[in-house]
Amino acid sequence: MAIDTVIFDIGNVLAGFDWAGFVRSFGFGPQVNERIARAVFQSEDWHQVDLGLKSDGELIDAFVANDPELEAEIREIFGRWQYSVTEYPFAEGWLRSLKDRGYRGYILSNYGRTMFNYARGHFRFLRHADGAVISYEINQIKPWPEIYRRLIEKYSIVPKNAVFLDDLPENLAGAREQGINTILVEDHDRAARELEELLGN
Repeated sequence: MAIDTVIFDIGNVLAGFDWAGFVRSFGFGPQVNERIARAVFQSEDWHQVDLGLKSDGELIDAFVANDPELEAEIREIFGRWQYSVTEYPFAEGWLRSLKDRGYRGYILSNYGRTMFNYARGHFRFLRHADGAVISYEINQIKPWPEIYRRLIEKYSIVPKNAVFLDDLPENLAGAREQGINTILVEDHDRAARELEELLGN
């Protein structure tokens, strides 16, 4: 096995996504924060953000319907939603160094349209990727099999020669079902070491 392709998730791999901390930053208080979590991030509607089948207005309406008393708070959160994900300082250098060493680098991420439009203009690491498959663009999300297949087919990736880094075990399981090697990202330094070992360095 010779790895020639490295595939990255974005959230909590190349950029921090701490939705709970973001909600706390508004100062609504613990009880309201818990209700917002249930109405939005922990709701059955949350995956619709990444699927890309609904407009922002439809998404917000769905979340508000889960707790109508918090309509103002939910709308305020979504007014600043793009700032909930922040690029890690090491992200650009990580991808650039791999590219400089001859490896191909791709992005495979569950991401909503509005949020990714912001990321496209602000996250420096994206300029070093050879390509990307983003969930909202194809209306498929990890760990559904089709999203991995789209990436493999679009960029002619040989699964056994690729490794995927993600922070969620279920997403890695989906990649392994397609024959892709995986690394669980719980700590950047450890994940970087595991990657180097897999690359034979």
